[in-house]
Amino acid sequence: MMIVLTEKDVTSLKPSTRADLMAFLLRSTSASIPPRNHPEGFEWDDVVDLTADKVAEFMEGCAEQTVAGLKVIAEHGPVIVANLLLEAGIENYTHFQGRITKRTRTITGDKHAFLFTWDDWGSGGNAERGYGHYAVTDTTFRSLRSYFDLD
Repeated sequence: MMIVLTEKDVTSLKPSTRADLMAFLLRSTSASIPPRNHPEGFEWDDVVDLTADKVAEFMEGCAEQTVAGLKVIAEHGPVIVANLLLEAGIENYTHFQGRITKRTRTITGDKHAFLFTWDDWGSGGNAERGYGHYAVTDTTFRSLRSYFDLD
């Protein structure tokens, strides 16, 4: 039997699944993909890495304001305070988040995928100001910076 996985297939897998698959393919007892060093306070399980090519594909289907919001993340990320999105004219964070999630799932083919994660907006300083933070993976952050020619 032969199984073919495309880059899209592999990037849509959970990091732990990807590591298990690579360990199996390389016949290793340890994962060949190093663990990610993500900021604490965020849930990363279904957050995907987008390559530069995937970011370009992602942008093709986005509204101008959504692209502007992603540029804010590229300029100030990989973790931003949500109110920075005001620079892009985004005041409704829930709407922005929904548009990004829908597009991410379309591009990846993964109905559980997220482009970014967020912390607990209902506790501590986040609750006091009414918003929290968004964060993307380092890979997605670098791809966004490349897309917007920021490096």
